[in-house]
Amino acid sequence: MPETTTGIELKLANGNVIKAENAEEALKVAAKMIEDNSAAYRETKASLDTMQTQYQTLEQRIEAMKPKPEPTNGFDKDKYYQLLHDDPIRAQNYLDGQRFGVPADEVPQYFTGMYQKVTAMEGESLAAGFVNRHQEFPQDTDSAKALTDRVVQLRNMGHPTSAETMELAYQQLVNEGSIKPVEKQEDKEEIPPSLGGSGSNMSEADVKKAETMSNKELEAFLKSKGML
Repeated sequence: MPETTTGIELKLANGNVIKAENAEEALKVAAKMIEDNSAAYRETKASLDTMQTQYQTLEQRIEAMKPKPEPTNGFDKDKYYQLLHDDPIRAQNYLDGQRFGVPADEVPQYFTGMYQKVTAMEGESLAAGFVNRHQEFPQDTDSAKALTDRVVQLRNMGHPTSAETMELAYQQLVNEGSIKPVEKQEDKEEIPPSLGGSGSNMSEADVKKAETMSNKELEAFLKSKGML
């Protein structure tokens, strides 16, 4: 800080020069400059912050005005077309996986399980219908196995798994004697023993008396007459 005949001259690091009559005045000028610079910095920073906020708001408005892309649900067209070129079966698994919401690698097992469930339900329905139509079908494991094996044999020959095929298999097995239908037992009406008539040692009075007896009394009475 050199002194001159006209006072003090102070050169700052930023290149500014402070001229004052003495050191005290020079320091006051320097402090004022620092204060002014600080105020200017705060004003500049506030302006920059305001500009930044305005810019972000503008960006948000521009983003909101952009057309929204259609949802793809995770489907990648490029991947699908690449798979279609490299491995059509994997491409189809990828497409079915997206459609049914299962991983592409699990699609074959998914459809196999579905087919097995449907086949089991159809089999149960056919079996129930067959049993309802054929009350005479013997309820043993050998007959059931014979019928199942014959249906499988007919299916392998081109027949569909249907009620008609089961009927054909059943008739073949019956004709061959492999299955013997159970004969229906007709209910025979039980005829109560006659209390009178020929061969009976009961009089008309005994018959009338028996009609008023309880079951226990009637049983004892019939035993006494040798009829039980």
